[in-house]
Amino acid sequence: MNMLFVGGGSLRLLPILRGVFEQAPEVFRNGEIRLVDLQLERAEAVGKLLLACPEYANAGCKIIWTNDFDAALPGTDVVYLTMGARRSPSNEQSVFLASKYGFCSTDNLCISGAFLSLRLGRTILNIARKMEKFCPDALMLLFPNPVAVYSHLVNTFTKIRALGICGGFNNHRYDLSRLTGRDEFDPDWDVVAAGVNHLSFILRGSYRGKDLYSEVFPQYLNDSWEPMKIAASSEMIQRSASEALTFMYRMFHRYGTIIFSSEVDGSFHLFPDEVLALQIDRDGMGENFDPEAAERHFHLEVKERFDRFITFSRTTKEINWDNPDNLLGKVTTDITIPIFKALCGKEKMRIVATCPNYGAVRDFADDVPLEYTMDISGKEIIPVENQYIPAPFKGLIASLAEFQKLQSEAIAHWDPKTFADALDAYPVSQFNKKRNEFYREMFDIYSDIDPQMLQAKQFFE
Repeated sequence: MNMLFVGGGSLRLLPILRGVFEQAPEVFRNGEIRLVDLQLERAEAVGKLLLACPEYANAGCKIIWTNDFDAALPGTDVVYLTMGARRSPSNEQSVFLASKYGFCSTDNLCISGAFLSLRLGRTILNIARKMEKFCPDALMLLFPNPVAVYSHLVNTFTKIRALGICGGFNNHRYDLSRLTGRDEFDPDWDVVAAGVNHLSFILRGSYRGKDLYSEVFPQYLNDSWEPMKIAASSEMIQRSASEALTFMYRMFHRYGTIIFSSEVDGSFHLFPDEVLALQIDRDGMGENFDPEAAERHFHLEVKERFDRFITFSRTTKEINWDNPDNLLGKVTTDITIPIFKALCGKEKMRIVATCPNYGAVRDFADDVPLEYTMDISGKEIIPVENQYIPAPFKGLIASLAEFQKLQSEAIAHWDPKTFADALDAYPVSQFNKKRNEFYREMFDIYSDIDPQMLQAKQFFE
């Protein structure tokens, strides 16, 4: 297969592609990896390190790097987007402001995620339109958040097929293991889930032949259950993991269902007080925050990491690949690997991913962006049967889906009123005067977005 990586100089690509070369080298055999990045030196570093890593010998593919996106598109089978919109100091400022007004702040299922969508949205739409011209049959894999917004945008307003892929897909393979007393990744959890990205529910599933809801969970999630202590690099990570497991336990006992992926912005809509307390304890309220110093530190840290990475690419013979620097490692559990296997037709993969509903989840319109379970085999992507949103969460999920659908429409039409409608659709403290204050201050933080979209602020005066 020929795969084009937009953001081809990303530091996350080398470890993932080393894992692909080891676990599924046939994906790229006789094909091409095309690394596209406006900062060509970074893409070149990724390419040279891929050529030098020991796993590359398994793949037998060509690797190119370029800053000419149009030239790289013809003949591409898959376009893989890995780009980020977060930066300092707006990232920290939005967290402090959200905490002040009682909201969660991440890059996805929240108000800050909506503002971030304006930074990348038109770029992604333009990429899809170029794909229509140069490789109309290619599939777009979207990893940047908010994936639901971008997936809906591409599928609805272009002829390109796009899947929003969440790295958190594998969270349940840790979470369910820890919920049942083992601090380990286990790929044998087989589940069907539906909802919105970062807030989906496990509808059914099994573990090594045993039904989850009638056999596995009742055995472990009894009155004596306590969250296990996991290996973590900090007390805050340990506490966050413990809270996430406790949320799942409480969900099972109250509603008979469990959250699919333990993401804080999703959990906030079910356990707002607990998540907000964690956010404040982790990040503080910004009393001594220096935005200029934070911005300098952010750019310096990014530069230092890439400088070190580029230096490695120039001295590849000195690298100990068996015990490399953390920038040069190998990841074999990333969701990318089984997706690539499935796309090249080597095996079928069941995944929970995001795109317009297309009838997959009952009682929801075809055009709303939802996360649901589907089987990928070659070019076929087939939703699993009998998917729904469990009670009493249908209204919440419908509101969150509308929130993200309106963001997509605002980007497509570059319309400030539609963006204001999207913010109003967010189902927390809806139509509240204090929330309007929060929104006005968010526009001040994200003053870098296009002036036309900043006009949406007037609707909250």
